[in-house]
Amino acid sequence: MCSALEQAFIVAVTTAEGVRQTSKAAAFVTYGFVAANLATYKAALVAADVAFMASVNTAATTAGITPIAVESGPIGGQWASIVT
Repeated sequence: MCSALEQAFIVAVTTAEGVRQTSKAAAFVTYGFVAANLATYKAALVAADVAFMASVNTAATTAGITPIAVESGPIGGQWASIVT
């Protein structure tokens, strides 16, 4: 069983993920496999991930969780990333 703060954190992360997925879906529709839109698409994906991590870190701080504990985010590096 989790505390009220932990439950609020879980809800905040779930909400942030929903917003991130909606943003990424909208960016994909705008991209439409048109080469001229690729840079905008990549920027939108990065912005969605940055906003997600900011939301998660804010929720973690509010819940008393050390933000570094939730710093995993998207897989970094040159592989497993279509943006880099």
